[in-house]
Amino acid sequence: MASISNLGAGTSLDLNTLYTQLETAEQSKLTIITNQQSTYNAQLSAWGKLQSSLQSLQTATAALGKTDTWNSASVTSTNTSFTATTTSGAPIGSYTVNVSKIAKAQVLTTASMASGSTQLGETTGGTRTITITQPGTKDPLKVELSDSDTSLNGIAKAINKAGGNVTASVIKATDGDYRLMLTSKSTGTDGDMTVTVTGDDTLQNAIGFDSTTKTGALNIQSASQNAKLTVNNIDIERQSNTITDVLPGITLSLKSESTAEETLEVSRATDANKKAITDWVTAYNSLQSTINSLTKYVAVDAGTTQSSSNGPLIGDSQVRSVQSQLRGLLTEVQGSGAYKLMSQLGITQDPTIAADGTLGNLKIDDTKLTKALTDNPDAIQEYFIGDGKTTGFATQMNNTLTTMLSTTTGKEGIVQNAKDGINSTLKTLDKRYDDMQASIDATMARYKTQFTNLSTLVSKLTNTSNYLTQQFNSSS
Repeated sequence: MASISNLGAGTSLDLNTLYTQLETAEQSKLTIITNQQSTYNAQLSAWGKLQSSLQSLQTATAALGKTDTWNSASVTSTNTSFTATTTSGAPIGSYTVNVSKIAKAQVLTTASMASGSTQLGETTGGTRTITITQPGTKDPLKVELSDSDTSLNGIAKAINKAGGNVTASVIKATDGDYRLMLTSKSTGTDGDMTVTVTGDDTLQNAIGFDSTTKTGALNIQSASQNAKLTVNNIDIERQSNTITDVLPGITLSLKSESTAEETLEVSRATDANKKAITDWVTAYNSLQSTINSLTKYVAVDAGTTQSSSNGPLIGDSQVRSVQSQLRGLLTEVQGSGAYKLMSQLGITQDPTIAADGTLGNLKIDDTKLTKALTDNPDAIQEYFIGDGKTTGFATQMNNTLTTMLSTTTGKEGIVQNAKDGINSTLKTLDKRYDDMQASIDATMARYKTQFTNLSTLVSKLTNTSNYLTQQFNSSS
């Protein structure tokens, strides 16, 4: 806005102060709008917090509605010759395991060489190719060498750079005793290495080897070996010490040969089941705390203004609807199994008010829940999952949350509808603000013109008055 510092100049009129006062009065019309914008922005942020809390609850609820959660198993035995881990679906039971052989990788070494840097191949001016084949590796490892690369050091470097299923190193036994050592990265007989050199017969005679016939220039420093064990007296043989396909959902990692039969105990993972339930209770209580914070009312004395500490969604019926729908599900009777009510699992509503003022939080009777999980885990699964479509506590709550959180066009849930309504109002307020600002600018421009004209007129009249006064004084 242009400067108004010259208004009333040359007159006794304080038009600058008057103009500023009028401008302040006009600008106050915007305060009403900005206050409304602040209120609605706070509500929009509040709905975002509520949405995040609902999404956390849905994540925890979805876990309760998955069969994998209830089919989880854990190893309860301590074993010496092997370790075991489980995934969902591992069969519950007891298994006898006896490890007779540990899988080993083949290790080949060259004969003793006087130096690790002496060229072993022919000087051809061209290249030669080392090919290492292994039964369990689809593509052979091919390494090209120039004349200068045929030393033990050069061969080892080239093989390692190729990144195949073989590692190479040069071992110094003593001064003047160097050997190239090739080690299969895979255990078992499928990792046996056959080394062939083409384009250099001299190098072939130095490092060539056929693992099928066990003939050639290399020595078998360590023979390959497959893992062998029995599971419930059934013979098992595998290439690796990590065995994933004997018992579904159970991975055996062999460590040593058994000195006696060992028992593998696989039990239902009640701790994992309990954690899923505890995580859900925590998420539910967190939602209640969020709702309490967003809708809280701070009492004030009669006749005083409302407290600024009130929640941004105080009195919002939509929020109360969300809360009541979810609370209603807590007492729904589920199916015809042994457990029909949540309270039978030891999960009940706490009648006391929490430290943050929340009422209706859930609490868990750990002893009762543990007993239920131990005595009848299948019935608990039925309570939470039901038919997986319309029945079962977790299924029903997940469906309800999905509806509440829907953002699909034409099927927007209560959260999206609330946010859309607030955003629409904010757009209207933005337009009102811009229109009001334009109106204020026009009004102040009009005032400025009027004050400028008034100042000019008063100045002229003052000059005329002064002139006439001088004339009268000079004629008297």
